[in-house]
Formats: sequence, structure tokens, C-alpha cells
Amino acid sequence: MLDELDLALVNAMQMRPRAPWSLLGETLGVSPVTAARRWQRLSEAGIAWVTAYGGPFTWERWCTAFLQLDCSTGRTARIAAIVAEDPHVLTVEHVADGCDLYLVTVFTDVTQLHRYIHQRLGRIEGINAVRSHLATHIYSEANGWRLGSLDASQRRHLRDGTPPAAGPAAEIRPEERELLVRLSTDGRMEQAALASATGLSASTVRRRLDRMIASDTIRFRCEIAAPHAARPVLVTYRATVPADRLDLVGHAVARLPEVRLATAVTGARNLVVVVWLRSVADSQRFESLLLHKFPELGVRERAVTLHTSKRMGRILDEQGRAVRAVPMDLWRDPVSP
Repeated sequence: MLDELDLALVNAMQMRPRAPWSLLGETLGVSPVTAARRWQRLSEAGIAWVTAYGGPFTWERWCTAFLQLDCSTGRTARIAAIVAEDPHVLTVEHVADGCDLYLVTVFTDVTQLHRYIHQRLGRIEGINAVRSHLATHIYSEANGWRLGSLDASQRRHLRDGTPPAAGPAAEIRPEERELLVRLSTDGRMEQAALASATGLSASTVRRRLDRMIASDTIRFRCEIAAPHAARPVLVTYRATVPADRLDLVGHAVARLPEVRLATAVTGARNLVVVVWLRSVADSQRFESLLLHKFPELGVRERAVTLHTSKRMGRILDEQGRAVRAVPMDLWRDPVSP
């Protein structure tokens, strides 16, 4: 069981995933050693972890796609285990309605997505159908979701003064790719360890990482196992919104505290909203809230996740705890096993 200090530490790292232990301890009123020891316990138990991933270029210039897989009876678990090992598949969910498996994927372009669907998924026995929906704009992502365990003064103390990158999304440079892949398995890997793993000097690692953060080509996320967040139910809503109202509604929906992801997608059901809730019954309350706040929004599909076997590069156990990481090497050939 997590105590209040554990939850506050996770909340603090949601705001500043790579903050030094001195700042985290100062914010929480404990020593840096205590903060580090608490985090090590949470991390080793798979309850909380930090990952890194590509910034806005992945949906503005690349191809972020949500795939719905229909599977033969008795084959779903095996198929989930196979695709979870693919670096382009960031998340794998077993859902109760609409399909059997729901995948979040990223590719360098639509050609690579096409190759993955037909030459990789098409060769896996038991996959009967694949439906794809491409993200056109992401209004909010899970790195903005918070536990709410910190008070206002603690949040002010942690707030990062680095302004967000302005202008078009920057593309990651070839020489920076390995850093992103390494950090995808451990977002708090220290610069000395990164230098040793990549063969670069510490100053080169620091300079490249600083540029990646400043240009928003890399983002960090602190995750927590959903049951330990007291929000064990994940629901995905697919809705229709008039095109001329989509951005307005999408940004407003993204500000609701339950929302982990809000994104515009291709197709008639042009808005996807993913929420973490306290119970299955709570899904009806949330849907009623959506319809009350946004009369132009029509929910066309709602799917409860029965189990998440992979989330943002982490293989999870039945309790939602991280077991190991699959490096998110998005430059690999998506057809290779």
C-alpha cells in the first residue's frame, strides 16, 4: 500500500520527472536520501516509473495511429504478447467492446504503418481484422495527468520555469536518437550512465539532452500503476464532433481532470477521449458530464479496458505493475519481429 508521502512523490515527479533529489526532498519536507529511497522502492516494485518519448513531431510530422484488432477466440492473449514486443507499439489494451485489442502505435510515416499492418500483423495467426485511425492533433496526453496529492505551495515550488517550445514541431536529430531510445527504458537515467552506455562524453550528452528538452523533441512521463492511483478503470470514448467545433471541444475536454488523452483522429468518429475512473459505474457519470458540457459531442462508442498488457513501452503484469521495458526504437524496421 502507498502512503501519502509515496503519492506526493509520484505527483512531484509527474510535474518534474527528472528533478534532482534535493528539489524533490525539499518540496516534500524530507531528506534527498529519503526521497531517493522511496522512489527506488516504488520503481523496483513496478508501481511507478519514468519513461521518455518523442514530442509533437510524432503526430505533426510522423504517424501516430490507433489500431483496433479483432482476434480469433482463444488467440487474444498470445497475439497481445507478440505485438507487445514490437517497438512501434507503445500501448496494448484488452478491451470489452468494439474490438479485442486496442493498440497505440507510432511510425515515421503512413507507408511504414501500411507495411506494419499488412506485412507484420497480417502474418500473425488469429488476427481477423485491423481498423486504423490516425491522430491529427493531440489536445492532451498522459504526461499532463496528475494525482492531485500536492498542495498549491508545493506545486509552485516545483513548477518548471522553462517555456514551452514555440513554432513548428522540431524533428529529432539522427545523433540524438540513441539518447531517446535509452531514456525510453529509464527516463531518470543519469547523464554519466547515458555517456557510458552511448560512448559519448558527459558534456556531449548534457548538450544534446538540453537541446532536446528545449526544442520539445523529447518528453518525460512519470507513470503509476492504475490500481495504486485509486483509478483502476480505463475507458475509451470515441465520439463525433462537428469539424468546425472539434478544436474548441477537444481543448475543453482535455482540461477535465479524469482525462488522460484527448485527440482528434481521422474518420467519422473524430474525437478519442481516454479517462481513468474509480469504478465502472463512474463511466456513466462521466459520459453524462460530457454530454451536458458539450451538447454537440455525440459518444458513438465506449470501451472499458479489461487489462493493459503494455503501457508506453512498459510490459505490465495483471496488477498493472511494470515488469520490464521494451525500448521504443521507432527507427527500426516495423516488419522485423
